[in-house]
Amino acid sequence: MNRRLRRLRVRRSQSIGDHQQILGAFSPSSPDEDWSTFDAHLSQLETSVEILRQRFEQMRAAQEQQREIEQQLQNSDLKADEIQQLKQRLEELEMQFESQLFDWGSLREPFWQAVRFGGLGIILGWILRGIASR
Repeated sequence: MNRRLRRLRVRRSQSIGDHQQILGAFSPSSPDEDWSTFDAHLSQLETSVEILRQRFEQMRAAQEQQREIEQQLQNSDLKADEIQQLKQRLEELEMQFESQLFDWGSLREPFWQAVRFGGLGIILGWILRGIASR
């Protein structure tokens, strides 16, 4: 029973220490600390939120156009060339949706992680093969 109490006390003191470390990460270590990095990160975050908001509005407008085109396609008194133009515009909107969701810049980090860990795996495989063949 005493061992359990000691373990619980140790765990509790460790979690309190972890909590204080987390809080310390968000507060300056001294009153004279430069807040310019915080301001820079905050402005970068605001810019990212604004860009995300603009992309959201573009997607919303494209979805509205898609609904309108689909309603026009359901209209039976359209000519064949008008139907073809509407289908082409619908394909362009679908392509725009896919391009909004997929960004080549988002593949940069996973690519380098695959190169790093794949290369490491190959090297470790060669080492283990060399050890096993002796």
